[in-house]
Amino acid sequence: MSLYDPERDRVRIAGRWLRWAVPWIALPLVLGVFVSANVDLRSLPLFGSERMSAVLFLDGQAYFGHLDDSGENGTLVLRDVYYFKNSEGGTTGVAVGLVRRGTEAHEPADGMRINRERVLAIEPVGLGSAVARAIQAEREILHASPGTVALNRTTVASPAALAAQRVAAEHDIGRGWNAAVDQLKKFDELVLPVTKAEAATITDKALADLRTVRRNALVALGSQLGMSPADAEAYARTTDPLLEGQSFANDIGVLLAPDLDAIVARAAQLYAQVGDAAAKQLTQPRATPTPTPSPSARP
Repeated sequence: MSLYDPERDRVRIAGRWLRWAVPWIALPLVLGVFVSANVDLRSLPLFGSERMSAVLFLDGQAYFGHLDDSGENGTLVLRDVYYFKNSEGGTTGVAVGLVRRGTEAHEPADGMRINRERVLAIEPVGLGSAVARAIQAEREILHASPGTVALNRTTVASPAALAAQRVAAEHDIGRGWNAAVDQLKKFDELVLPVTKAEAATITDKALADLRTVRRNALVALGSQLGMSPADAEAYARTTDPLLEGQSFANDIGVLLAPDLDAIVARAAQLYAQVGDAAAKQLTQPRATPTPTPSPSARP
């Protein structure tokens, strides 16, 4: 007869105690990992939507993106970064434009590391704010995936939101055209060193060039929004006449997605170049031809 009693086996008893104790020991450890990493449960897919931060520097610059603040050293890490540029005097109706970081000459990658001593404040960015809407539109243009499993999911613009950005860009292109035409008209009030016929020829040529700039900007806009070359051309042919004769003066300024803003800014630059060239031709006196000397009768 065996004297072995499984209920008194020390190994079995220890195993039962470990199976009961391990979950209770592991739970604080898991919670500690989350706390030490400063993970906000609201940023998890099951608990909330995207969390975007604005990092405000002491020098007044602001950067927007996904913030990683582990608290383990003297730096912060910001990913999917955007920042403001000065757009005063532009046609968007907004004093700033948005730039997607990564397009600079040194092509920065893998996030932006920020010295804490340079930071004035860190604030949340509302997902319905102008900054968030412009970033969401840029992601849609770039075909960025919102992701399904991530500590901080990204949000992309809906088709309606992207359409609103397109219309705003169209109106910005139209306002740039209007400003360039108004500048040309001012020369009609001046006494010019060229004849009226010459002034009319120069002005007509400038207007034709300005229309070309406007149409090419619309083609570029269609292409940026994912249209095929043929569809972009058709879109420009349809949209271009609709911009003629409209001021869009009562439009509310819209912060555009960076790639759309670049098209509007480039059109404004070309409008200015055409206008400057025409102004130079209209105001520069024609050179007086040097008289040909009379032939001498002497041999």
